[in-house]
Amino acid sequence: MTEPLPKITQLNPIVMPDNRRVMLEMVVDNLPTVFSNVAFSMPAMLDQPPTAPPKPDPDALSPYPDIVLSILNSQGREVASLLIVEHKEQYTSLTLHLRPADPVEQYIARAEMTYQDNPLDQVDVPFTLNRTS
Repeated sequence: MTEPLPKITQLNPIVMPDNRRVMLEMVVDNLPTVFSNVAFSMPAMLDQPPTAPPKPDPDALSPYPDIVLSILNSQGREVASLLIVEHKEQYTSLTLHLRPADPVEQYIARAEMTYQDNPLDQVDVPFTLNRTS
């Protein structure tokens, strides 16, 4: 993986009005930039027939990190999670579902980034659900 290392710069939990869904907005900086070796050309302008683009090496390691988004309850138990394999987007918005949800409980939104099973970054953001009167 190239320097500087990827970093989670923002994690924003947004509680939906039903108090059962939480949208997690995440921003990751310093993700690797990988360009493919695909060349575009006009066949009529070629002196020779086009060749197929090179195939990716299945044994090559991906330069992208994995990310686990999760929600923990006040006892530190995971109540929702999802895994993003080879995360490539700077901005991501995904929704996690809570069942059952306690409107008075304190929750933690967590984003954990790893590369080849090595921890790179972790961000924890506490939040509560929308309280109804």
